[in-house]
Order: sequence, then C-alpha cells, then structure tokens
Amino acid sequence: MSGVAKAPSPKPPVPRGRPGLPKPRVDKAARGQAVLDAAIEVFADKGLQGATMQDVADRLGVAKILIYRLYPSRQSLIDALFGDLLARIEASADQPWGGYGSSIARLVEMSRATHPKLALLLLRDARGAPEAAAWREALETLLTRLIEPFVAPPPGASETARLTCRHAARTFMPFVIEAWAAGVEETDGMDDATRTLWFGEIVRAWREATYRAAGVSPVPPPPPRAS
Repeated sequence: MSGVAKAPSPKPPVPRGRPGLPKPRVDKAARGQAVLDAAIEVFADKGLQGATMQDVADRLGVAKILIYRLYPSRQSLIDALFGDLLARIEASADQPWGGYGSSIARLVEMSRATHPKLALLLLRDARGAPEAAAWREALETLLTRLIEPFVAPPPGASETARLTCRHAARTFMPFVIEAWAAGVEETDGMDDATRTLWFGEIVRAWREATYRAAGVSPVPPPPPRAS
C-alpha cells in the first residue's frame, strides 16, 4: 500500500568460517603484539615470578591455548619482551654522544616512548626472576661496555691503572640503572632538564676522580661516541 513505509530488509549474515568458506584472516603479528602488551600489564601487576600464562590469557579474554600457540612457554614470552627492549637500548646507546648527561636523557626518553612498565620490569624486577635473570645480566654487561669508554685507560697505562678504570666502570653501572629507573618513574624530584644536568655533572666528576685515582694526568677528553 502506498504511504506505508516498508521495514528495511535484514542484512544477510556474514559467514565466518562455515564449511566450504574461507576463514577470516588473522593478523598474527597484531595478535602477538596484543599478547606482549597484555603480558607487560600482568607482569607489572603481579610480578615476573607471580604472573602466569593463564593471567595473560585472562587479561586478553582468550583461551590460554591461543597464548601458547604464539609463545610456547613463559620463557619464550619473556624473551620476546626483553629481547626487543635490549635491542632498543643498544640502538639508542649507539647514537653519537651528545655531551655529559645525554645518555640518561636518551634512555629515559626511549623507555617512556616504548613502554615504561617494561623498562621498569627489567630495571627493578628481572634480577629476582629466574626466567628474566639472563636478560638483566645482559643489560648489566651492555651498560658496563657502554660506560667503559668514559674511563678507558690511556695507551701505556700500568696494570694497576687499568684495574682502577675497570673497577670504576663496573661500580658506576648500578648508579646508572637506579638513575634511569627513577627518571622513568619520575620519583627523583627532578624535571628532565635538571636530571640531565645533574647526571652529567656526576659523570664528569666521576671521570676526573677515576683518572686521578689511576694516576692518569691530564684527564683525557671524553670519547666521541657512547659506545
């Protein structure tokens, strides 16, 4: 009849994986990243030792078997998280040195831009978690290697002077980690510019004190690169 509006025709249902029809495509990379993002949140909430794969699945609202298809174990999941972070740290540190204090500014900025909770898991919690301890050791080895050029003994230095310089590099590394973590957490009471200046002045004084203790004079100029 004219003047009577017709009800809209219902849309046909979209087939999803019915027999004889192609299944919808799954973006495996996106799913893997979603698992990593959920794992960071779960590990940050419950700790690296306390969180389970079931916790990660629950955070995503999926069956645990779907997590295991992407990451067969907690170890493989942790390796994926920290392996990517270590690569980012190394790439950041491999940039040209920007002056005293630039290293801490770059590390804090990189951590905030990627995932601050993941950085804090590595800086604060990884040492006590068996599956993450190797990554914490790798971080400390990397940082020590990056620090060593700032107190490298000059050619011809005595073995005693070399020991002093190596000792200075190893003992400075925990301070870098603590300053880095506090900068990410913003618990040091400093803004970014102040932190960079503060850290830079400490590095300068540490270099000069190390070379004096090693009997090296005059103090060599700082290296042109951070690594």
